[in-house]
Amino acid sequence: MKPTPEDYIGLIRQVRSLMEVQHATTMRSWEETRVQPGAGKLLAELAYRGESRVSDLAELRFVDASVVSRQAAQLEKLGLIERRRAPEDRRAALLSVTPEGEKVLDQWRQRQVDAMAEALSDWDADEVAAATEHLERINAALRSRLSS
Repeated sequence: MKPTPEDYIGLIRQVRSLMEVQHATTMRSWEETRVQPGAGKLLAELAYRGESRVSDLAELRFVDASVVSRQAAQLEKLGLIERRRAPEDRRAALLSVTPEGEKVLDQWRQRQVDAMAEALSDWDADEVAAATEHLERINAALRSRLSS
């Protein structure tokens, strides 16, 4: 049976609620650091992807390159990332996380893990894995639609 419009509206409501909770959690987690939440998300993405171009990070995050550049400037000023010129295109910058950035990110991740573990303390590993798989599928489908 095909989902009804009401089924999709219910899913949209839950995704929106999840985004609101995620935003509030991120805001609280980064309060202890000197990093703005958007820049913190960039730091996490950069650590996950490895050295990256500003333009690639902007495309991935569905924002303008100027947004990534501003966030990168904040992270660079704090010593959490470093910037170097791309050897194949001297106009492009490559960003990478510094050891201090990894330290800050590790602390942030631990706070995130602790909060999630506490909130889902009655879930088993299979339930967490299933939820992760469903969210991955939703994200992949929505990203694919946005990219086309």
